[in-house]
Amino acid sequence: MVEMLSILLLAISIATAIELQPNDLPSALLEQMSWFHSACLRESGTSEDQVARFNRPEPVEASRELQCYMHCMFRMHNVTRPDGDIDVIDVYHAIPKRFNSIALKVLVKCHKLAISSEDPCERAYAHHKCWKETEPQHYYLF
Repeated sequence: MVEMLSILLLAISIATAIELQPNDLPSALLEQMSWFHSACLRESGTSEDQVARFNRPEPVEASRELQCYMHCMFRMHNVTRPDGDIDVIDVYHAIPKRFNSIALKVLVKCHKLAISSEDPCERAYAHHKCWKETEPQHYYLF
């Protein structure tokens, strides 16, 4: 869970000066992420293609299904509150310490932008969109 959040969040493949890709991750983490990914695809009704398009460098508006996929992934990692909001403290503590400076910068900026919606799927998307725009070289949505 901890290693995954460094990828999912904070543009979340947060690395230092290098770009981290899924193949750079431990196999146990990839297996866990694959399970979460499959479960969230089924729950949200989104497609592999929508996830892949969101990972491209250019801006992409997310469908309702993809937004709910993002929320599902947060829930799977136990970083949401009962109201569906992202718990930035849980996220921050879940991210490996070596990424704390990037995490802090992105979490502070993005949380302020994402709290305006009542809808948890829209809030999850707002976080992802902000993280992707803020640290694109460190972002990867599983």
